[in-house]
Amino acid sequence: MTMSSSSHHHFVLCLFLLGFLSVNSQRSLSAFVVILKNEISSMVEIFCMVDGKYHGEGEIELKSGGSYNITKSIDSRANNTLGCFFGLREKYGFFKLFTLNDTSICHTPDEECL
Repeated sequence: MTMSSSSHHHFVLCLFLLGFLSVNSQRSLSAFVVILKNEISSMVEIFCMVDGKYHGEGEIELKSGGSYNITKSIDSRANNTLGCFFGLREKYGFFKLFTLNDTSICHTPDEECL
């Protein structure tokens, strides 16, 4: 059985469209990166939360001049937020550091947030 030229072109076009749709339907691998940097003379204790759950590292002790990177993949089913409790001796506070949907703070995937 032979294929006519018009049928052959239609078949190739269908294959191309199917290939294009399968590539575009794959999940993006974008992530957010937050860099914590201690620029004071004392050690800082840090507990971070991603989407309201404690970050798996537990307590981070950041010495003066030290830095720590947190990289998390963007999850289409989550809020994609990062916040940390910072403790300096008896003083402490919670700060939002990254929120994907809040343009007033770090919010752009695939870029570093310091």
